[in-house]
Amino acid sequence: MQTLQDFLQRWQQRGVYTRLFLPIFVLIVLVSGLRYYLMINAEVSDARQRLTTELRHTAHYLIPVLSSLSIQGNTAAIHKLLVQEVEVSPALSRISWQYSQHQIQAEDASAPASGAPAWFVKLLSWEAENSAREVRLQDGNIAVLHLETSIAGENRHVWQKVMDQAKISLLTIFTIYFLLGLLLRSNARSMHRLAEATDKFKRGQHSVRMAITGTAEARALARTFNSMADEVQALLLSLQRSQRANSEQLHFTWQLIHALPIPIFFQDQYGICQRINHAWEELFGLRAADVVGKPMPVLALHASKRPQQESGQDKLVMEMQIQAAGKILDVIYYQASFTNVDGNAIGSIGALIDISERNQAQATLAAENVRVETTLASIGDAVISTDVHGRILMLNKVAQQICGWSRKEAQSHALADVFSLTDSQQRRQLQEFLQQICQGTDILQANNQILSARTGQRFEVDFTAAPIRQKNGKVMGCVLVFRDVSEKHQLMQQLRWQAGHDVLTGLENRAALSERFSAAIQTAHTHQQWLAVCLLDLDHFQAINESHGQEFANKLLQQVARRLESSAGTEHHVARLGGDEFVVLLQNQQDVAGVELNLALLLAELAQPYEIELQSISLSASIGVAIYPRDDVNADTLLRCADQAMYQAKLNGRNQFHLFDAEQDQQLRTHHNQRARIRQALQQDELRLYFQPKVNMRQGRIIGMEALLRWQHPEQGIVGPLQFLPLIEHTDLIIDVGDWVLHQAMAQLRAWTALHAEWVISVNIAARHFQCKDFVERLRKILAAYPDVAPERLEIEILESAAIQDIQHVREVMLACQKIGVSFALDDFGTGYSSLSYLKRLPADTLKIDQSFVRDMLEDKDDLAVISAIIGLADAFNRAVIAEGVETAEHGVALLRLGCDLVQGYGIARPMPATQIEAWAKNYVAPTVWDHGKDLEWEGA
Repeated sequence: MQTLQDFLQRWQQRGVYTRLFLPIFVLIVLVSGLRYYLMINAEVSDARQRLTTELRHTAHYLIPVLSSLSIQGNTAAIHKLLVQEVEVSPALSRISWQYSQHQIQAEDASAPASGAPAWFVKLLSWEAENSAREVRLQDGNIAVLHLETSIAGENRHVWQKVMDQAKISLLTIFTIYFLLGLLLRSNARSMHRLAEATDKFKRGQHSVRMAITGTAEARALARTFNSMADEVQALLLSLQRSQRANSEQLHFTWQLIHALPIPIFFQDQYGICQRINHAWEELFGLRAADVVGKPMPVLALHASKRPQQESGQDKLVMEMQIQAAGKILDVIYYQASFTNVDGNAIGSIGALIDISERNQAQATLAAENVRVETTLASIGDAVISTDVHGRILMLNKVAQQICGWSRKEAQSHALADVFSLTDSQQRRQLQEFLQQICQGTDILQANNQILSARTGQRFEVDFTAAPIRQKNGKVMGCVLVFRDVSEKHQLMQQLRWQAGHDVLTGLENRAALSERFSAAIQTAHTHQQWLAVCLLDLDHFQAINESHGQEFANKLLQQVARRLESSAGTEHHVARLGGDEFVVLLQNQQDVAGVELNLALLLAELAQPYEIELQSISLSASIGVAIYPRDDVNADTLLRCADQAMYQAKLNGRNQFHLFDAEQDQQLRTHHNQRARIRQALQQDELRLYFQPKVNMRQGRIIGMEALLRWQHPEQGIVGPLQFLPLIEHTDLIIDVGDWVLHQAMAQLRAWTALHAEWVISVNIAARHFQCKDFVERLRKILAAYPDVAPERLEIEILESAAIQDIQHVREVMLACQKIGVSFALDDFGTGYSSLSYLKRLPADTLKIDQSFVRDMLEDKDDLAVISAIIGLADAFNRAVIAEGVETAEHGVALLRLGCDLVQGYGIARPMPATQIEAWAKNYVAPTVWDHGKDLEWEGA
């Protein structure tokens, strides 16, 4: 109900012409609706009539023809007739003819669509006309003809009729409304002109007037508006002139306020912000539109001073902290009230002055002063500052301690009173520097000056004096920085001494020896005398160090140094190179006899017992000697020659001296180079193992191999062991080579395990290798690396001469190895010091007859007798025996008759690489003469 009332109210507010549109529209709708209703009913009635007529005519035509065709039974003709009839008649949609259990029908497959909207068809609400007629045929049967019609075409016809009438109606309505629109447009144009003129007048275009044209009503309206506009324009011009004067004054005032860099605001008596200037906006990062008209916020975070209220005036001044644009600022806040023309207070004006930089500068200056004071108090240097007249202003803690003046006592005193130098010339230079400090730009430096403190104590100091300048270059005073270098100089003297001396013994070291050496050579050259360079090394010092400890050894070295100094006296010179090596330079020597005498005395002195920690210990030394200018003229070369001679003295048995021999040195160098090449050959896998078979003549089978070392030299080809093993047999390199041979032998045994599990490989081990302390442990590790090879398949051969050097140690090693499973053979038996006691004590499994006896046994009865004796010893001591050097079958027969079944030699096979062993073993056949050896005779048998 309320909605209807609102609609009527708005409708009544519209113009007369506009309100006419609604009743005219309603009248047209009612008339048109009644007209179309009557027209549609009439059209539907006509359509029904046409369909009824069509059904009647069709039945009248088809029944006689179909009856005749049915009697003939011509169903095809019947069907054709029905199809033709359906196609000819647009109103028929389906025809059916049923007789004697036959039913023939035809449908209009191309029946047209309705062509009318569904809502319109539903609005017509009528149905198609159908017909069914029974006919008795001549044969007495009953036939039925069914006819069905389609109303789609009729609906389309009615719809077309309605649409034609609707077009006519729309044209009529358009004409009516077009005429009404022209009338409304004329009225609207007048009103629009009035509204446009009024709007321009409101916007300040006071000279605008309406044109007097159009209808009488429009001209009257224009005259009325123009008269009113004239009166209003005159009034406005008067007001504008008055306001312009006030605006210019206000504009000037605000320009002045905005130009001020001080943030300013205005608020009324209720605390509502009225205006702010640009400085306020920039300070707080706000726009005036965001602040004006709103309560002024509380600015102060913290008031640093109490507000000051000026007497008789409403003014407020205070320091405070505010937060602006994310920063905390220190400001001075000013506030004063302002009045209207009547003198009544209507608000207040406020301003802020930023004093943050001033406060920060003051705080920075205070902090800088504290920092400087703290720094000067904590640094290790002494600092004194003065004014331009040389009067002391400040001195730090270090300066107070050195000078003996407190800060309070020293202030205003002259610098020379506190910083008192004993050197009068330097004191005068410092005074002149202070007097000319305002003119000069240089600094004054001095080192190693003696400062006399107030307490009378003296210090050695280094100092620097420089002017203190402001940023503009003006001199404010002088700063003096000095340090106590007394301890530094003592330390430098100590370091200089340590740089040239051995700390433990106090003797000069290698660095100092170099200078002393050069001077001694120059002296010897000048006086045409000899200089004996003696390099001394203590014998077995390492063992003493290990058994008694380092502290004991150090004390021993100190006593040795004292004895060397005592023996050398002031004429000669002693130095320690390091460890247990010393150098004695015997100067003013005339001949070798004199040198030897001095060395003999020196050895005798060193051989005296040493008393250390209630223990008495004896010590010897080995000395190598090189003589200038006989051996060389270069210090380094002489020292190197002495070192080689000392090494030779140790080889000769220690506790002796040895004079350098140039020829022997060359030989040693050659041997050294050769040993280095052999080591290279070991590292580069140039060494090879050859194998010589060993056989049992009585059984005619191979029992094993002897591993023989060869060198596959890249230039010389295969090199035999006699050409290189003697060079290394007395060095540790022989140990590395021996370990390599053992590894290769074990690897070959593994390779032969499948086909020759009973073979034993014998390996020759050098005396140095066998006598090293960890030989058994080394052997264990090698055997452990080949767990699939039985240790019993390895036999070690050692020379008889090597075995008897330390027979007890050799016996212990042999027993330890035999516990593992390794057997032993004494190689070259009979060529050394063979005796029953040695043979009894050495647990060797096999004696190996040297080839020197076997080679000539067929001609030399002495060799034959030796071989027979060796076989007898082996049999007596239950040892196996094998002969080497068997070159013919006759040698084998002779040995068989003597009781030696095991042999090896060129008569069986020459040494060969492992790759050839398998083929040789397959083709090996023992000489047939060995089967009849007992019947063979030879000369001298």
